[in-house]
Amino acid sequence: MAAPLIWINAFPGTGKLTIAKAIKSIGASVTIIDNHQLIDPVAWKFSRDDPCYQIERKRERERAFQRHVQDPTTASETIIFTDFQTDNELGRSVAYEYQTAAITAGRPFIPIYLECDLEVNIERATSQERVFSTTTKLTDPILLQDFRSKCRLFEFEGLSLGICVDTTNKDPSDIAKIILKYLQEVYKRE
Repeated sequence: MAAPLIWINAFPGTGKLTIAKAIKSIGASVTIIDNHQLIDPVAWKFSRDDPCYQIERKRERERAFQRHVQDPTTASETIIFTDFQTDNELGRSVAYEYQTAAITAGRPFIPIYLECDLEVNIERATSQERVFSTTTKLTDPILLQDFRSKCRLFEFEGLSLGICVDTTNKDPSDIAKIILKYLQEVYKRE
């Protein structure tokens, strides 16, 4: 059986990439594709309101699926994608692209939803490391508050797999262990 595709969905600054790196550091054979690896090449070419923006984002995802998910030489590696998709038409469509890529490649699809308290989320999103990174990561606390008050994260309904983890008062390595324990339980069931 091929290794899973883990899709981590959460608001910006929740700790998606940090937790993905913690999973990898535990020793798992993991490839991480942070959502900014797929966003930034497009964001540097097109503004978000340009009609080409979403078209190019989809192409970036498709290239990542071909390179990391569907390539038979990567079947033994767990692939982790970080993402931020809300429960709207676009968010649902993008989320299903990840699920379809996993199914097409014969990989288990494991959605992970992260959450944390607003104050902690703002603190993380405005951290020095994030503010001074070379990515287009969201660092505006007002915009983050706006997202959180107006948007709901997309979560797959009726899917028997997937967990939600509150990252507020947990160390990334502890969250990584929770996720890895969950994966072990999933594989025991199959």
